[in-house]
Amino acid sequence: MTAMEFTRHGALLVPAGTLPAEAGEIDCPAAPDPVSAPVAAPQVPARPSRVERRRARRDADARAARAAVLAGETKKVQRWTARAAEARHLRRLLLDPDVQAVRLMRQRARWSAMAWSALVFALLFTMVNVQRFAAGHAEPWSPMWIVAWLVDPAFSILLVGLLIARGHLSAVRRRVTEPIVKRVEYGLLAATAAMNVAPELTHRFPGGIAEQVASVVLHLLVPLLAFAAASVITLIQDHFAAAIAALTNPPEGGLPTGINLHEHPDTTAAMVELSADDRKLLDAVRHAITSGDLHTDPNGYAIYRRVMGGRGDKTRAYRIATAVNGWRPDLHAVA
Repeated sequence: MTAMEFTRHGALLVPAGTLPAEAGEIDCPAAPDPVSAPVAAPQVPARPSRVERRRARRDADARAARAAVLAGETKKVQRWTARAAEARHLRRLLLDPDVQAVRLMRQRARWSAMAWSALVFALLFTMVNVQRFAAGHAEPWSPMWIVAWLVDPAFSILLVGLLIARGHLSAVRRRVTEPIVKRVEYGLLAATAAMNVAPELTHRFPGGIAEQVASVVLHLLVPLLAFAAASVITLIQDHFAAAIAALTNPPEGGLPTGINLHEHPDTTAAMVELSADDRKLLDAVRHAITSGDLHTDPNGYAIYRRVMGGRGDKTRAYRIATAVNGWRPDLHAVA
């Protein structure tokens, strides 16, 4: 026998399940609590993997490459464009007067080294025969024989000293034109040549007269080489010094040199409209002319060096030189 379950209905106990449930007591699902209900997290897009990023980058590069090919901007075109830009920049630097002057100085140093080497070697060659001429019949290692080795250096040191002095003076545009200096140089070279050839005239050669003539010619050519080197050393140094001075200090108002000729505009053409920066430079040039820092009608190089300080676009300087040509401070003040 099982125990029955009872429920209270008012003041009575009735068996469970005998009375229908009231409308308010019907079980219904409870409404979710808006406070305690869990809030759904926002959907975060998944981060692409490394493979996907690499594939997307390759696709973007491929699209850019196809667009460049269609526009003509291939790798070869880009490479040659970069080379052209580099060549323009290098050419602009190499055409700068200061760079040209430094290159000329280095070439002058190389030329001087070669000329001096030829002169020294020629004098060393003549030393042997000059010693034979000065020693005469003296016994080897006798005092006269030893001192005879000093004869050629005595002539050569004086000659080389004169050439060094003339070369240094030529480098600073100071030429030695006194005739006595030339006479001393030529006299020293002639004496060295005579002492060098004299032993060959008295020496007996096994080959006869032909061998003797060949030896005399050889010992004449070597002093002539020294004479030629001594003659052209100072002459070439004078030309180097003149070229360097023309690059660094051109004459005021003179014609443009070959270095800046391509940047010099036509002075007869009408002046183009100047930009704001060019007008500022034009005012600075006029102020420099008024204050006396520049001569009237200055050339572009003078404006570039004195007003622009040797910096910036050199073409602007020549453009302003065209604009300021004919301008006078007194006429400007009257106007």
